[in-house]
Amino acid sequence: MTHYTLVQTLATVQDLEAKGFLGTVGKIAAATVIFFIAIGLIVGLLLGFFIGRAVGRNQGPR
Repeated sequence: MTHYTLVQTLATVQDLEAKGFLGTVGKIAAATVIFFIAIGLIVGLLLGFFIGRAVGRNQGPR
């Protein structure tokens, strides 16, 4: 009976450790995705600004 209890305890500890590791990996992956989305938004805004200035929209009658 003692052997069974030790095996179950060890299995539970390993399961909790694995869940913690996967949670950490998930947080890192989410942060990476958010980082690249933010970089994409900034680059898109800059490109839009400079392309808009280069094309030179008409401002209406002068």
